[in-house]
Amino acid sequence: MADSTAPAATTGRPARYDRRRRLDPTVSVIVPTYNEAGNIALLIPRLQAALADFDYEVIIVDDDSPDLTWQIAGDLVADEPRFSVVRRTTDRGLSAAVLTGMNVAQGSVLVVMDGDLQHDPGAIPALVSKVLDDGAEIAVASRAADGGSYGEFSPRRRLISWAGAQTAHVLLQAPVTDPMSGFFALHRRRYEEVVHHVNPRGFKILLEFLARGRRPDVAEVGYRFGSRVHGTTKLTGSVVVAYLLAIIELSVGRFISATFTAYCLVGVTGLAIRVIIEQTLTGGLPAALISGRWAVLAAVELSIVTNYLLNNVFTFTSRRHRGLQQIRGLLMFHMVSLYGLFVHAGATALLSDRGTDVGPLDLTALWSADVSATFALGVTMALVGNYYLNATVTWRRRR
Repeated sequence: MADSTAPAATTGRPARYDRRRRLDPTVSVIVPTYNEAGNIALLIPRLQAALADFDYEVIIVDDDSPDLTWQIAGDLVADEPRFSVVRRTTDRGLSAAVLTGMNVAQGSVLVVMDGDLQHDPGAIPALVSKVLDDGAEIAVASRAADGGSYGEFSPRRRLISWAGAQTAHVLLQAPVTDPMSGFFALHRRRYEEVVHHVNPRGFKILLEFLARGRRPDVAEVGYRFGSRVHGTTKLTGSVVVAYLLAIIELSVGRFISATFTAYCLVGVTGLAIRVIIEQTLTGGLPAALISGRWAVLAAVELSIVTNYLLNNVFTFTSRRHRGLQQIRGLLMFHMVSLYGLFVHAGATALLSDRGTDVGPLDLTALWSADVSATFALGVTMALVGNYYLNATVTWRRRR
């Protein structure tokens, strides 16, 4: 590193920032892209202007975009040695792309930002300063911090961002106002400390570096979220689900599979639906709609259908059934659910032998029954067995 007592550059920045005084890059900017052909030509000169006072490198990591973003970017930076383009044809995904860029980066500060022009390159100097000058291990560009703005976010997207932030705060104790940000700077020391524990398939790579290992020193820089110029937003329902699964994995993944946790949450939801429907059909209305046994059967069937739909979208989103596959998947899910019902029936039969009168489908009676270890064991066996069968049969992995 250059002598910090040397004369400052003409810009007024400390000499250690001056790219003319360094042989190695201080800042490595990683830009993961997918179908950003219309934006990359606008982003490159903005990056050059924002990084003019640094010795830097920019690594564009493209997931083999059908619109040839990788080729267009390569042509644009062919004569610019500070820029490089990595085209990935396998193992695609946002976090994996970022980690690919970090793996080849040489800088002491690693900056991650999107290539859709919604992340302002003008915020990079402040992020780098937080790391190099203030000692932060992670500096987050936040839309919710002082000086930040969500720009032209719709009420729906504001609600999603708020809910995502609150979820991260509660489950991860994330010390930032905008944990969903994909725009941040990371000290190489923090990267090397936790990179081997980072999930390369996680959705929000920032959460990985915040939550893995010891709690890092974090700083924030407010910035205004820009509007997309070309292309379409990638914030879809699948992205929201991926974020929730990432939160679950980071919060309980050390002890139990995130997929299994999601499966349990869906199961609890299905149980609540079953109780509500059963109570509504048998006694929740002024007059019972159908007899008790048929009401129970209807409640069980509706809860099974609901569980299948939720598991298809939430738990097994990466193996999600689509189109006609959903019919076959629902039939398989019914067959697997029978296993759970038989185990449940066996547990209740054992309870009956011990003097506890509980019918095999009488859920409401269980609330007043003295639930023994036998019943708890039966529930656990049903849950684990159902999960295993659904994970390996209903939603089996495809080659």
